[in-house]
Amino acid sequence: MSTQKVRRVRRLARLLLSLVVLVLFSGVAFLNFYRTNFESLTGPSRVLHWYLLVLGIAVAGSLAAKAIFRSFPIDRIFVIAAALSFMAFSYDEITRLVSHDGIRALIGNDHFALFSMLCWVVVTLLIGALIGIFSRAAVLLPTMALVGLVYVVPATMSLGRALAHPIVMNDPKALALSARRDPNVYWILLDGYPRRDVLQEFFNFDNAPFVDRLKGLNFTVYDRAVASFPETSFSISSTLSMGFPVDGIPPRTPSPAELQRTVRGQNVVVNTFRAMGYRYVHFQNGYDELTACPLEGAICIRGNAQSSGSAFEFDEFNIALLSKSPVMDAIAMFTDADRAVQESMFMQGAVHEVTDRLFQLPERGPFFLYAHVLAPHPPIRFNRDCSVRAAAPDLLDWNAAEKAAFIDQLICVNDETVTLLDEVIERDPQAIIVLQSDHGTAFRGQFKKPFDGWDLPDQKERFGALNALRMPEVCSDEAQGSVDLVNTFARVLNCVSGGHLPDKVARRFVVSHADMRTVHEYKADSE
Repeated sequence: MSTQKVRRVRRLARLLLSLVVLVLFSGVAFLNFYRTNFESLTGPSRVLHWYLLVLGIAVAGSLAAKAIFRSFPIDRIFVIAAALSFMAFSYDEITRLVSHDGIRALIGNDHFALFSMLCWVVVTLLIGALIGIFSRAAVLLPTMALVGLVYVVPATMSLGRALAHPIVMNDPKALALSARRDPNVYWILLDGYPRRDVLQEFFNFDNAPFVDRLKGLNFTVYDRAVASFPETSFSISSTLSMGFPVDGIPPRTPSPAELQRTVRGQNVVVNTFRAMGYRYVHFQNGYDELTACPLEGAICIRGNAQSSGSAFEFDEFNIALLSKSPVMDAIAMFTDADRAVQESMFMQGAVHEVTDRLFQLPERGPFFLYAHVLAPHPPIRFNRDCSVRAAAPDLLDWNAAEKAAFIDQLICVNDETVTLLDEVIERDPQAIIVLQSDHGTAFRGQFKKPFDGWDLPDQKERFGALNALRMPEVCSDEAQGSVDLVNTFARVLNCVSGGHLPDKVARRFVVSHADMRTVHEYKADSE
């Protein structure tokens, strides 16, 4: 082979290898994103579309650079583009590296996003320049290809194992039901709201005016409703699976990730509504990560963010993905986004925010709304008149000295809830409305006692939960009798489908907050 042909083969080999490097480095962030979130996504198509878009931009940018810098070899341009593509989605890593308390105190929270962006720009330009300089060396290209494989191969193998052995809690397949009627369904969950008799016995507070108001709005209020679990994630999972998310001897408990997926929409109830033609609307309460909007599959309504007036509107998937780049911080910085809301999101998530955002619900149904409000559960953030009260962000602060303040917050919740219900019924008189809590209160110090040390009053306070149901008149029979939280959506789905899903026999479990694994079941007659 002639020397000229050898050179052509080498140039072609370098060109192909540089393209491989570009393909690998452009895809690292997307592969890792899909590996981390695949159980929350409906498939890889959106991730793949973003990857192809970024790869296409990198190739087009490289060709444009070649047209400008004609003497610069295209393979070296591809290698620089590979490094820049990789750095484009490494912004969150740079931000974490500089997110030390000392640096934040020196820079100030108001300027920290700009500081992070400047750090990212400096690092990106430095890496791009170094790659450009050292790309002359013949060893750089195969080295970068090897590094790209080191990034990609383990992540691909891990993803393959995860796809081959998915973890599924209480298999969330849709029930085989068809919709005979299609009322919109509003599930308003008031976290930690006790039953009326619990409020009377343990707080000396008569909640009759609120209960009577509910009855006046054609709610059936269940005076003996109990939660299956006194922990939010397990209780909501139980309600949404219409069962008990523990099994085996000793009981197996789902992982926090499984519980989170269930609460965020991957569950029997939501899947059944979807199969019957309903859209799923998820209200993000603004305080805890557990009830944040899912990445896909929901219309997201945020209680923790005010409208920025920006032309940029992204769903949860795009926000999650673009947060790995400087795009989201740049949009917030150069628009009128209210950053103070995000910094004080602890104060968000009140009932009135659901009311304020009713206009964001679909105008045409049917839809199923899940609106989880972190109140009246501690921390005690609101006074009786709903003015803001200073409080530390502690979800376990069931301080007996704060019982009077808790009642003040509950009165605020009552007033705002009545306003919300009046608005919903005026807007949607034939809707099904579920108003309930996920568990009761814990002012008797239950978290400081062993599970088998809970006496009957401890159990009654902790498991006694609000549950009220407003059905269309045609489904009034489904609202009759006793309805515990676990059986709520059997009644709702029976109304929608005309089916006959049976009630489960109530069971009561408690799971240790320390390890989320230790489970204790109480006798059925303990109340």
